[in-house]
Amino acid sequence: MDLKETPREIIRFIASFLLLAVFLGCADERIPCHPPSHYAPEPGAPYLAEEVQITTNQGYLLAGTLTIPLNESPPFPAVILITGSHASNRDLVAENEYPINQYRPFRQIADALSRRGIVVLRMDDRGYGCSAGGDINEATIPERADDIKAGLDYLKDRREIDGNRLGLLGISEGANIGPMIAAADPTIRALVIMAGSAANGREILEWQVRHDTALIEGVTDEERDRILTQRMMDVEEWIAEGKTERWRKSFVEYDPLPTARNVLCPVLIIHGDRDANVPVEHAHLLAEAMRASGNADVTVRILPNHNHLLLKDTDGRFTDKRYVKLLHNINRLSDDFLKIVADWISSHL
Repeated sequence: MDLKETPREIIRFIASFLLLAVFLGCADERIPCHPPSHYAPEPGAPYLAEEVQITTNQGYLLAGTLTIPLNESPPFPAVILITGSHASNRDLVAENEYPINQYRPFRQIADALSRRGIVVLRMDDRGYGCSAGGDINEATIPERADDIKAGLDYLKDRREIDGNRLGLLGISEGANIGPMIAAADPTIRALVIMAGSAANGREILEWQVRHDTALIEGVTDEERDRILTQRMMDVEEWIAEGKTERWRKSFVEYDPLPTARNVLCPVLIIHGDRDANVPVEHAHLLAEAMRASGNADVTVRILPNHNHLLLKDTDGRFTDKRYVKLLHNINRLSDDFLKIVADWISSHL
């Protein structure tokens, strides 16, 4: 397709794709229930990996991996990793296709932290991998937070874990769930926000459409505004007519800033400056909200040439299967990123 000859059609495609992907779902290949060996550490790692099952307040089981240091003495501090909006397994793998299934960032983060003497719990999302619980798209953001709270209760019941030295690390929507819990739980001593948003989903969707369509030549600002207006009217219609699932309605309506103002524990906010899903400015908006309420320990780190997945990327756009192409060449978090996270969490736990 020639971008210069058919800009309006391309804009309509991009806008529709972004909104349909969020509101009507994507036909991703089912994430399998991997055996515990899939999550085993590398030979010689100074920690062991234990397969665990966690019972939620609703009575279903979440499956996960607990990495426990071998070269340190208990009681250990512990961190829970929180996935984003796309249903994922405990390694933050959202699809079972190559090369997407090669990018396992939560495995890397768990490895980096447990080498520092920190227990890490990472879980398959409800209804995915080896976890029960039904369709995650029918769970609101607060209900997803309840699943993480079940993980926290599990950690507090483990004798080798110090229940007063707990941390949360979340990416994307997980970065909104973390503050929900930290704002109400004084045992949370460290919170890491990766690519978190400071606005409701309506504003995020609008920004995404503007961001991607602005890169197309040959279309006036007036035409872009008209198309965007129509797309957002479609969103409201889908919600009003009940054509979208409970999670998507929750995503559109949830505003993270009021919760951020109630977070008083130490916070590390990390954002890539090439993030095409959430504006990089949102990192500073979240920090300002927390500091305005008296939180004196909020650190912001903006990583140059990193995208929404916190992978090195000079472009960052999601369209045209760019992420898939990128993952053929880069499928690991950088050592610099891992050091920032591990150093900060270690110093606060």
